[in-house]
Amino acid sequence: MFLKPFRVKSQTSIKGSDRKKVRSTLQQSFPTLSPEAASDIIPNKTEMTTAKISTHSGVNVLVYCVEKNPVLIDVDGVVYPSVYTLWKYPDLLPVFRTHSNVFSRLAGGADLMLPGVVVEGEITPKTFAHISKGEVCSISLVGNRSPIAVGTAAMSGSDMFDSAMRGKGVHVLHMVGDELWAFGDKSKPPLLPEKVEDPDTSAADESSNGDTGQIEGSQSPPQEPSMSGEEAGPIQGAEEDPGEEEEDLTVSTEKMSLEEDVPKEESVDPSPGESMDDLFKLCFQCALKKSLKPTELPVLTSAFYKLHMVKFCPSDKHLDVKKSSYKKLSKFLKEMEKEGYIKVKELSKGVESITEMKKDHPELRHISPPEGATVMEKPAEAPISQYHPPRITEMLSVNAAVLPLVKDLGMQKGSAVTGSELRNIVNEYVRKNNLQNEKNKSKVTLDPMLASIVLNKGENDITQLSWEDLTSRLAGKMQNVFKVEFPGQPPIIRKGKMEEITLNVLQRGSNKKVTTVDNLDVFGMDLKEFAHEIQISIQCSCTVSQSSSNKMQVVIQGNQIAFVAELLTGKYRIPKKYIKGLEKAPKGKRK
Repeated sequence: MFLKPFRVKSQTSIKGSDRKKVRSTLQQSFPTLSPEAASDIIPNKTEMTTAKISTHSGVNVLVYCVEKNPVLIDVDGVVYPSVYTLWKYPDLLPVFRTHSNVFSRLAGGADLMLPGVVVEGEITPKTFAHISKGEVCSISLVGNRSPIAVGTAAMSGSDMFDSAMRGKGVHVLHMVGDELWAFGDKSKPPLLPEKVEDPDTSAADESSNGDTGQIEGSQSPPQEPSMSGEEAGPIQGAEEDPGEEEEDLTVSTEKMSLEEDVPKEESVDPSPGESMDDLFKLCFQCALKKSLKPTELPVLTSAFYKLHMVKFCPSDKHLDVKKSSYKKLSKFLKEMEKEGYIKVKELSKGVESITEMKKDHPELRHISPPEGATVMEKPAEAPISQYHPPRITEMLSVNAAVLPLVKDLGMQKGSAVTGSELRNIVNEYVRKNNLQNEKNKSKVTLDPMLASIVLNKGENDITQLSWEDLTSRLAGKMQNVFKVEFPGQPPIIRKGKMEEITLNVLQRGSNKKVTTVDNLDVFGMDLKEFAHEIQISIQCSCTVSQSSSNKMQVVIQGNQIAFVAELLTGKYRIPKKYIKGLEKAPKGKRK
C-alpha cells in the first residue's frame, strides 16, 4: 500500500482527549497489550500528530505519529501497528518467519507466500491454529525477532495446513523501506535474538563470512528482550565487519543490515553434487523417454508432472520447483520448450497442456533413470474417485456506488460478498439506523445514503421500499463475481459468471454425429482421463482435440450427451446448473 509515494492531505497535533480514544481503540484491537504499553505507544505529553494521507491507489489512511515516527495506521477503521512500534513490542502480533532473501521480493511489492514461511519442527494442524483469516500479523527474518513487515493473514491457520503450505500467507500492508517507513526517522530494525536459537545455526554463523554477518555475526545478544529504536540504533554497527561501511536502507536494497546468513538449509543442496535444476531436468527427460507416450498427448502440464515426472525422483529426494531457479513449473516447461523437447499450449488462464514432444531429441539418447527412482512399468493413473469438484460460490463485488454502505465494515472496492452476507449487511444497517417502518414491518424507510444508492433517475418521490426490493436493487448495483476453491489451493475470485461445461452434437460427413465437450479444464479435470473413462465405459471412439476457438475439447463418436451428463453429475459431482446442452440428449422412443 505504501510502496509508492503518497500525498499528505493534512497533519495536525492531537489533543489529550483524542489520545485517550486512540489508546482505548488500540487496547480493543490488541487485548494482550498492557495499559502501560498502550501508554508508551500513545504517550500523554510527547509530541504527537495525526496525518491524513492519500495513497497512490487513492485509499485514504490515518497515520498517528509520535516524534515524527508513524506508530499506528488506521485503514477504514482497522488499526495496524507500524514497524517502529513492533520493534518495541515484537510479540504484539502473530509472527511469520521467513528467509532474508525473501526481503527483496517483499520490497518489490510481493506478498509472503506460504512456501517461504520458516517453521521449526513438523507442521501440524496446531501450528497456525491461532491464526484467523484477515488477522493482523507481522513478518520477521530468521535470526532476528524484529518485524520487518505488517499485513493480514490471507487464510486461516487450518486452511494453511489443509493447503499443504501452498498459496499466499500474508498480504503485506507496510514494511521496512516503503514510503511510510521513510515518513519516519528511517531507523533500521534492532537486533532482537529469537526466543529459541538453533545451536547448529549459531555454530554455522560463527564460521560464516562476508556481508551476511551483519546481524547474526554477534555472539553477545542484547540483555533486554525488546528495545526501542533509539536503544537499538547503535547496535547495528556492532555486527558489521571492520572497515565495512553501513549502507542506507532503501526499497531496492537487498543486502541490508537486517540480512543474515540464514539460507543454510537452501545452501545444503537437496541432492549432493546435483542442483534442483539438474534434478528437475533429469526427471523431465526420463519422463519423456520412458513414460509419456505420443498417444497420450495432449496432456495437462499438471498431470505430466504428477503422473510422469515425480516417479523418476529418487526416494531419498524430493522435487520442489520452489527450490529451483525457475520457481514455477510453467517457467521450467517454457525453458524446455525453447530447448526443443516439447511444445506447450495455454488452454485458459493458468491452465496449460503439452501438445507435442520429441522423443528423438539428441539429449535423450543416453538418459537413464537416477539411482533410487521408484519407476513403475505402467504409468500411475489418478483414479476418478479422487477427483474433487471445485467449490463455486456466486458473489457480488463492492463498487463505488455501494462502498458508502459497507465502508464502516472495513470493506473496500473489490471486496466480494455473498447474497446472504449482503442481506445481513442491509439488516444490520436498517436496525442500526432505525429505518424499519413501525406500522408496516415489511417496509424500509430510505435515508439519504440508501436513496442515493438504490433510486434511479426520476424516482425521487419514493421514500420506502420493501426488504426484498431494497436488497435486489443493491445487488443490481454491484458486479457479479464468483469464487472458485479447488482442494489444496487458495481461492480464486473472477469477474462475471462461471463458465459452463458445454455439450454439443455436431453433424459430420456421411450422416455421422459427434458429441463435443468444452470447458472441462475450467473445473480442474484431466481431459485425457475423462476421455479414457468414456472409451472404456461405452466402447466408442473418444479423442482430445483443439476446437475452433483454440481450446481443448473432448470429441466422442455419436450422440452421447445422456451418458456424458450422467458421468458429470454422478462421478464428477458437477451441479447441473454448470452444464449447458443437456436438452440435446436423444429422446427415448415411445413403447
